[in-house]
Amino acid sequence: MSDAPQHAAQQLPAVRPRSELTVVEAIRQIEGLPRSALLTRPGGEVTISAEDRRMVAIYSNGIALVSSPDRWSGRVKSILNLARNAGHAVSDIVEVETAKIIEIYTRAHEEGEDSGRALSDGVARQKELAGLLAEAASMGASDIHIRVLRLNTEIRVRVHGRMADLAYRNPEDGTALIKAAIAVSSDQGSVSSDLSFQQGALTPGSGLLPRGVELVRLQYSPTSENRAALVMRLKYRSDPNDTEIDSLGYAEHHIRDIAVMRRRTNGIYLLSGKVSSGKSTTLQKTLNKMLIEKDREISMYIIEEPKELDIPGAIQVVAKPQPDGKDGFSAGMEGSLRSDPNVIVLGEIRNERIATLAMEVIGSGHAVWSTIHAGSAFGILDRLLDLNVHIKDLTRPDLKGGLIYQRLCGVMCQTCRRTLHDALKDRKISHDLAKGAMRLFERSPEEIHLRGDGCKNCRGGLTGRTVVAETVELTPELLKLLEQGRRQEMRDHWVKPTEQGGMGGLPVLHHALVKVGAGLCDLNEVEEEVDLLSVYERDFKELIPRLRADVAAMRGER
Repeated sequence: MSDAPQHAAQQLPAVRPRSELTVVEAIRQIEGLPRSALLTRPGGEVTISAEDRRMVAIYSNGIALVSSPDRWSGRVKSILNLARNAGHAVSDIVEVETAKIIEIYTRAHEEGEDSGRALSDGVARQKELAGLLAEAASMGASDIHIRVLRLNTEIRVRVHGRMADLAYRNPEDGTALIKAAIAVSSDQGSVSSDLSFQQGALTPGSGLLPRGVELVRLQYSPTSENRAALVMRLKYRSDPNDTEIDSLGYAEHHIRDIAVMRRRTNGIYLLSGKVSSGKSTTLQKTLNKMLIEKDREISMYIIEEPKELDIPGAIQVVAKPQPDGKDGFSAGMEGSLRSDPNVIVLGEIRNERIATLAMEVIGSGHAVWSTIHAGSAFGILDRLLDLNVHIKDLTRPDLKGGLIYQRLCGVMCQTCRRTLHDALKDRKISHDLAKGAMRLFERSPEEIHLRGDGCKNCRGGLTGRTVVAETVELTPELLKLLEQGRRQEMRDHWVKPTEQGGMGGLPVLHHALVKVGAGLCDLNEVEEEVDLLSVYERDFKELIPRLRADVAAMRGER
């Protein structure tokens, strides 16, 4: 390693100290104030977001309550400056627990003019629910979480993969909102008790969906103290004519691998990743591209529950439970074989019966595309074995197939992202991790960036999400090693460069770290979502020169 990063590591700034409380009597001083004295309330004189209202509350008497974890954040500084620039003096800054600030805004909502509405009316509740959905959609949220607590109801959204506050209600209003959503949902199971887990979906027929949203999936969970939580997943309309995966963030070698998979109409092709990792988007674009490349001279049969893919020209069926009690996916698979398909698409391989049927279909010369829950590309094979797929069926020398594993990581705003040097001062990264990053990339703390606090050009420091992935072609060599139980040798053979007789594969952690080094993704998030930097240095040290070369190429340096 060069001397420059070592020298830079010696210049790492000290952690900024935390300040002490300034006015311990502040809570008593604000308790008797009218609602209008809370300047940062919704509709107040200082406009801030719902997420900001988890961090700070500013009063007209000069008191600002700030949540202790956010006292020195750049966002809190910006809000305090916003108040001062609007002519409101901030004389006392008091650190309090986050729960106290949430309680303040919940009480302010209850005291507001609209809190006296007769919200028990179902129509009014549905109108309020539609408003929340519209606001979440305008933010590009993937999910809305409504959680009823003892003192309030917390309504949060997931935007670019990160959770943020949207609104607060009292517990009674939150419970009523959840019941209103379930009341108008479709595809509910036979269980409808408040004490039971429930699923459902809001369709266009509900009249609640905002423009651009075609489905909202519901998951209701009973929580402790007979309270409730509802997660609503928003599915946005997509263009079935958009068939390119290039814009999703795949590397060139991923795109080449998936192109090879598309050309075949036999074998097994499986995508894996956590919930909301973009699997359905990748699958839809890939299948539409396949139909176009083959001049629509093949037949495709799709089995899902609920319907998510939009594939013009394919036969699409919903895997509903059958009157005879047969599982909908099993019935769909059996029906597909009587429908003259070339390619069969399963929404998910979720149990032993479906996995067994999928392997039988592959054995008859068809192609099967599906998703499955696994923690890596090679983990897909282990998952199939866990579902009692016979090892001999999975390791036939003539088996064709491909494995795709992907995650989504946030794309940092290029305007407000912070250097590693500044991130250390703001305590956004540990010294050990910062030193590891400079060692791995051989770059100074001014050349490595982390996510900022947010600005007018982004939301929370992010402007979108990008795929990080790994792709594996099933070859006779890999399948032989699998049959012999030599799992580590499988991965070693896959990673070994092609010029040394290997496959030249690159793990998902490599792809993610390239995007960190190029200034696109935040290292902290990659460690959360993918794996640790230290794991890469330990397990893939032979790839480090390739990593530095890929970073330089993505930065346009060579």
